[in-house]
Amino acid sequence: MKLTKYIIISSVAISLSGIAATAQNTADSVYTLQQCKSLALANNADIRVADNNLKAAIETRKEAFTKYFPEVTAGGSAFKTHNDVIQYDVLDMFTLGIINKGKAAGIWALQPVFAGGRIVNGNKLAKVGEEAARIRKEQSADLIQLQTEALYWQLVTLKAERETVESAISMLDSLSLQVKAAVDAGIVTRNDLLKVDLKRNSYRADLVDLDNGIELMKRLLAQQMGLGADAKADVDANVPDEIPAYPSALRIAPSQALDQTADHQLLVKNVEAKSLEKKMETGNYLPQVGVGAGWFYHDVFDQNHNFGGVMVTVTVPISGWWGGSHAIKRKSLELANARTELENLSQKLEIEMADKWDNLTAAHRKMEIASEAIVQSKENLRLNQAYYDAGMSTITDLLDAQTLNRQAMDDYIAAYGLFKLSEAQYLNATGRF
Repeated sequence: MKLTKYIIISSVAISLSGIAATAQNTADSVYTLQQCKSLALANNADIRVADNNLKAAIETRKEAFTKYFPEVTAGGSAFKTHNDVIQYDVLDMFTLGIINKGKAAGIWALQPVFAGGRIVNGNKLAKVGEEAARIRKEQSADLIQLQTEALYWQLVTLKAERETVESAISMLDSLSLQVKAAVDAGIVTRNDLLKVDLKRNSYRADLVDLDNGIELMKRLLAQQMGLGADAKADVDANVPDEIPAYPSALRIAPSQALDQTADHQLLVKNVEAKSLEKKMETGNYLPQVGVGAGWFYHDVFDQNHNFGGVMVTVTVPISGWWGGSHAIKRKSLELANARTELENLSQKLEIEMADKWDNLTAAHRKMEIASEAIVQSKENLRLNQAYYDAGMSTITDLLDAQTLNRQAMDDYIAAYGLFKLSEAQYLNATGRF
């Protein structure tokens, strides 16, 4: 009996724990915009790829730095021949031969003194590559945040539209009872009740589509945040009744914002890289100077000898200039193209900033228009309800008024979502995301 009682108590405890855990998971599934963006940045695959690319660029820069140090080389050899290497005929009587085996080894270091600027410029180029990889990582982060905001505000607007439909259905429920009472009293025909029910069913069908859209957005947002394909993420935001303030504080001149955009910074780095590549190509055809020292050993005449020495090497490419002049000209043309691209795309970036600002202000204006329409549609709905109650209008007029009211509210919700997305796009275009 005690055992049975214990099992029952344990089962209840486990069930309550499961309910509590479920409630906790549900609570944990609601996120603010900042939480969504933080999780997306921490878990997104594109960010991990960009981070690995940056690490690789750092290793490339460290590798280039080692070129400043001496190049140390060691080697050894041994040989054995079936005939003597050196042979002499002695009075045509016999042949004297020497050296049929031997050993040699050595170790030496060569320090580059002048390499045509290739080492210095190679290190500068590797540093530019690291800086470009860092900018690309920031660019990837900005894109991830922008994508996350788009999903976030889509979910917010879908939920707001659902609330509008629920409110409309609630009104139609009340109207259906009112019309049914009028039908029972013989005041109106059953056709009026059918119109109300058809409109309500139409809204209920819209509710099904909205629920499907909301579930999809929750899954897409969760996947964007790195929570997996089976997870769902809800949002902690609503569409406010009051129109957000005009975004004048966000306005910045495109020419002032240009330098802080990732796209422009990458274009500048591309020019720097092409300039350094040209210098390195030129360095391939300049004299190369190096100094070195080494220790050597050999055993050829059955005698062990070792000795040290220093050396100076000078290499002057002469015939290399025949093709080298064309290679340098090619690099010059690539540099000229990079500068042209910088100027051309910089202008397009400024135009894009102006366009994003126009989209933001247009979205704000659309909110104002939709808000005015809501006030008018609500008053129109109130009047048509009063006219219908007084028998001065038909049920069709009342349903049309309700449809217009819902349309005005949906337009405002859509305009708000567009405004928030346009705000994010403008900040991203001006390098302030």
